[in-house]
Amino acid sequence: MSEETVNNNPNKKRVRKKRKNFLANAKKYAKKGQMGRGTRMSEELYQYFVGILEVMKQGSEDNEERASLVNNVLERTKGEELNIVGNQLGCRVVEILLPYSSAEDLERFIEILSPELRRLCSDNFSSHVIETMLRVSCGRATEHLQMNETEEEPKKKKKKTESKYSEEHIKNCYEFTLKICKYALNNLEDFVWDSYANHILRSALKCLSGITLLPGEKPKVNLFRETVQTDKGIPPHQTEMQYKNVPDEFKDLVREFASRLSAWPQFKDLPYQNLTSALLQVLLYSIKNVDKSLTKELLKKLLNESFAPEDWVTSGADDEKQEEKVDDKEEVKTNGVTTGSLPPVFENQSAVRLLEAALFVAKKKMYTQIYARCFINRLGQLSTVPMLNFTVQRLIDNCQIKEELEPMFDELSSKFDAILASGNTGVLVALAKACLRIKAKQIQFINSLESVLIAKEEHQRYFAVLCLRLLPADRVQLDNLEKEYFINVHGSVILQCILEYQRPAKAVTSLLELTPEELLVIFTDAKGCHVADAFCKSQCVGVKSRDKLVWKLKGFYQKLALSQYGSRAFEQIYGAASNEQRIKIMLEISDKSSLLNGSQYGRLLANKLGVDTFKLSQKKWEQAHLKPDNKCL
Repeated sequence: MSEETVNNNPNKKRVRKKRKNFLANAKKYAKKGQMGRGTRMSEELYQYFVGILEVMKQGSEDNEERASLVNNVLERTKGEELNIVGNQLGCRVVEILLPYSSAEDLERFIEILSPELRRLCSDNFSSHVIETMLRVSCGRATEHLQMNETEEEPKKKKKKTESKYSEEHIKNCYEFTLKICKYALNNLEDFVWDSYANHILRSALKCLSGITLLPGEKPKVNLFRETVQTDKGIPPHQTEMQYKNVPDEFKDLVREFASRLSAWPQFKDLPYQNLTSALLQVLLYSIKNVDKSLTKELLKKLLNESFAPEDWVTSGADDEKQEEKVDDKEEVKTNGVTTGSLPPVFENQSAVRLLEAALFVAKKKMYTQIYARCFINRLGQLSTVPMLNFTVQRLIDNCQIKEELEPMFDELSSKFDAILASGNTGVLVALAKACLRIKAKQIQFINSLESVLIAKEEHQRYFAVLCLRLLPADRVQLDNLEKEYFINVHGSVILQCILEYQRPAKAVTSLLELTPEELLVIFTDAKGCHVADAFCKSQCVGVKSRDKLVWKLKGFYQKLALSQYGSRAFEQIYGAASNEQRIKIMLEISDKSSLLNGSQYGRLLANKLGVDTFKLSQKKWEQAHLKPDNKCL
């Protein structure tokens, strides 16, 4: 669930799965005379839903138009609700429309589907509608509890959100939420092992604890093509979650879920199966917002019984016998992962993902115990394994104190070459960010990275380029850097972190020693342009260094402004320039403003900076765009 989608190895070609076109498949079924999978639907109604899907796919930004469409379609479902939600196409349409439904329509579905919960929760289609009804009902039941910050007042007072629904509807939604969650709790033994009902258990836990998005999870994009505003998902290297306010009665149910599940005799085996591991991950994220002591008990139970039980270590005598039998093969390998010296948790991918969730929710003492029992003296080995390097990243991401980061760094610093060779460069990103966050081992990180990338002293001036490439100097054509080359996304992030370190001199000097043409290649790249952000915004990069960068690019601002990503870098460099430098830049780009206006990105930049005004009257432009504090209006 916290699995990353970034391909760390640039040499390995990523094969994308061809995305299934649901609408095209629905039309294909209709041509064959099959009205979708699941319950049978009349041909007329099936074709109607196909047409509705086509309309929704085109998008609708007008709220009134959308409300009218939702009301009309849900009105058409009257009398056939059970039949429609059991059909593949009907289920999909209803699932999309329910979040926008009126109070009357939602309550109608609640009333009709409630008596059939046992059958519907285990159905491969209608279970999705039950999940959606639960999420929508919980959202409406708790909407009035959420707080909004008012920016007008200096203290930013928080006010409760006013609900647009009647008190009666809110009460009905509240009761339905409790009914579904209690029903799931009462049928816990059956639902845990059911592929579809298990997802309802997860949704119930998320709703009861106020979770909107799990770490690494992206919001679902509705076919109405709504733009994602606030919920953009939680990036992999972020360690904070936002929870909504929920009533105490909801929190009590989460406690009951945790207590009942942890009391199972087979609890220790649950982390080792995909279905149950995913449920436990959601449970950990949920209980974190509800009960700290119960979170600690759960983590302790998982650590002692599942992740690294005391009896997993073989005795010394057994080790000697094994050495005699195996000779050269010191360790046993299972599924490509060395398990002879690793705790059982690392033998199974499902358990590994649960371990990552445990690291996310653990407090300092519990975090230390997990680190000591599972990771210490094994980080180098884990970092080079494709499946396990993500767990090392999560371990480092959640490290908050200097005393724990230092031994982690000391263990990994001698393994940088092996990590680079394996392509698991995300570990280096996590380490670079941790050094920045905790303000420790920054110089040592730069030196360790430099020792792996640079073998000869004459190559030191190319440190920034080699960092961007994440390749040693002998594998890079250093005399051909004026032509476009591949920039590793992790290398770009690492260089940005180094520029924000307390002593970024090596990276700054390396960038400033590059020719303007070589800098242009970096700043016009999708990943390289962010280096300009860090260079211009870092508090540890001196003003003189920024001035040198501004003057160094003189004569190349026109090319920079014409590029999609170069225009981003241009804005950052322009923002860091002094008034005198800004005027020089404006003189350069206004000289050939026709070229600027001929490019999509150049035109946007020209309008933003007021190039036309500058050409007509430099004095008026200075009055409008320059300030004593050197900030652009």
